[in-house]
Amino acid sequence: MLQKARENDPESTLKLIELFKGDIVHISKFIHMSEEDAVSDIILEFLEMIKRQEEEK
Repeated sequence: MLQKARENDPESTLKLIELFKGDIVHISKFIHMSEEDAVSDIILEFLEMIKRQEEEK
């Protein structure tokens, strides 16, 4: 699933986000902005991290 997400497979990407959704929402409560904005920022960083790790290999 992770490899498919790195290859821009939308279904795998959504599954990964859903898998970590609870953690993302929990962490968003510690960021001083609206929950919606914090969740969006965390998801964006998460997806960028996945892409970066693939490029570093």
